[in-house]
Amino acid sequence: MTDDETITLTDLARLARVGRNAVSNWRRREADFPSPVDESARRPRFALADVERWAAEHGRRLHVTGADRLWFALQHTHPSADHALQAVAAALDGDGEHRALARRLAELTRATAAAELFEFFVERAREAAGRGTPPGIGAIVDVAAAVAPAKEDLAVCDPACDEGDLLTGLLRAVPGVGTVRGTDLSAAQAAVCDRRLRLALPGGDVRAGVGDSLLDPLPRRRFDLVVCDPPFNVKDWGHDRLPAGDDPRLSYGTPPRTEPELAWALHCLALLGEGGVAVVRMPAQVAHRRSGRRIRSELLRWGALRAVVDHPGAKAHVWVLAPRAETAQLLVSTGGDFDTAWRTVTKDRGAAVATAHSATVPLMQLWDEDVDISPAVYLAAGDTDAGQLAQRAERLGELLATAADSMPRFESGTAESTPEAGLADLERDGHLTVRSGPAEGTGVIVDPVGPRTVRLGPLTAASEAQWTITCGEAVDPGWLAAVLAARLPDARRTATGAKRRLLSVKVPRIALDEQRRRGAAFARVLALRDALAGAGAEAAALADDTAAGLVNGTVTVDH
Repeated sequence: MTDDETITLTDLARLARVGRNAVSNWRRREADFPSPVDESARRPRFALADVERWAAEHGRRLHVTGADRLWFALQHTHPSADHALQAVAAALDGDGEHRALARRLAELTRATAAAELFEFFVERAREAAGRGTPPGIGAIVDVAAAVAPAKEDLAVCDPACDEGDLLTGLLRAVPGVGTVRGTDLSAAQAAVCDRRLRLALPGGDVRAGVGDSLLDPLPRRRFDLVVCDPPFNVKDWGHDRLPAGDDPRLSYGTPPRTEPELAWALHCLALLGEGGVAVVRMPAQVAHRRSGRRIRSELLRWGALRAVVDHPGAKAHVWVLAPRAETAQLLVSTGGDFDTAWRTVTKDRGAAVATAHSATVPLMQLWDEDVDISPAVYLAAGDTDAGQLAQRAERLGELLATAADSMPRFESGTAESTPEAGLADLERDGHLTVRSGPAEGTGVIVDPVGPRTVRLGPLTAASEAQWTITCGEAVDPGWLAAVLAARLPDARRTATGAKRRLLSVKVPRIALDEQRRRGAAFARVLALRDALAGAGAEAAALADDTAAGLVNGTVTVDH
């Protein structure tokens, strides 16, 4: 342990394995919580030694590893997390300027593989910089694993490799990769990618470098599998500087200025060798924008666009492209059974697929004024049948019956004036306990924002952003929920000051029997609200399935 090991509250939450709100509460509520040693940054930093002593005194366990201590020290001695990560990469490369760091890393690799250790530092650097893993990586890897050619010494390329998330994910999912190439505009990101790949594929032919894939000359090397998660909606992407003449990237036309993602798709296609496959993440709008209609049409005409996957994990579409070939259909899919559907159409290019998640669409059906290749246009719940609709309708009836039974009978009453006690006073006197995040038992869950501010039920179901209240014998949970629903101020506007507003609520002091009577009535109304919400969701699903069944012809109507 050294004096230069400092941490943020986010670091502390990870080490203590609790939510960020819990750590904030510790700092606010515990008078002896350590003071920050640096408040100049956006995130104040605390001495790890001070925090560890405080945690031990309060019985809270921190899971601090040797890698953690090294990272905290590196952040203290480097201007940014990215600089610290670059130092780790250089030390692993044997850079003589980082001998001391190399020795500490060597000690850590005795217990942890170098590849796993470097991934830890990559994750910490992103956490410190406030950025996470790019979205959709897992979905692209899933599709790529399904379409990857089955051969030894597979050659793989990513022309927009960033820090290598896609390529390293691919190495774990696709066997037989022997050659890997990556290119990125950022030298720092390319260096991180290169180090990750070398650690993940020791002895392989690996290189990630700097370049502008869309504008640099096309490399001579061709690849078996090209994967790409290109930047979206880049305005100045070099349209005016595109290569001229017979560049293979323009074989299907020149992408319009407003379609940079199409330029990436064409570039990936041009990188393929015979029998190769490209998997590219694309914004959903590219599937139907009028400006890209001509290129979509050409890709279909020449059999280069083989599949479009609207994978829910991609938060976009995933296109599958291959060199020109004779084909008369396009495979569209939600990704649910894409691997099976892909095997079917690659084994027999004329095979028809029609499932709930995948379908083959004849090209003649696509060539209209829009050339819309959005999977949602051609996919419906093909397995919907009358039996399923009957089950949904029966379930909807049960939910509506439950809702009707939940309605209490109301009578007129007389407004009353009773003594009141603040929620803070009830907590101080031990009648209830207010916590942030999940808790044991049942009670009241309070959401700082949202339409369902108060609910009753198991407190383990609460999120870290919610407050939980456990009631003692003198307070009925249903009654307290009614009071909070009626009096919690500005609960739907903002989460700022949520605890202060919560503790300021005044609770009328009434007899416990009356609390229970009124609380039971409010609990029935809450049950009614939840039942109707469930009925609404069930009715929406019933409508969707009915529409799909009627359109597909798998459901008919009794005249």
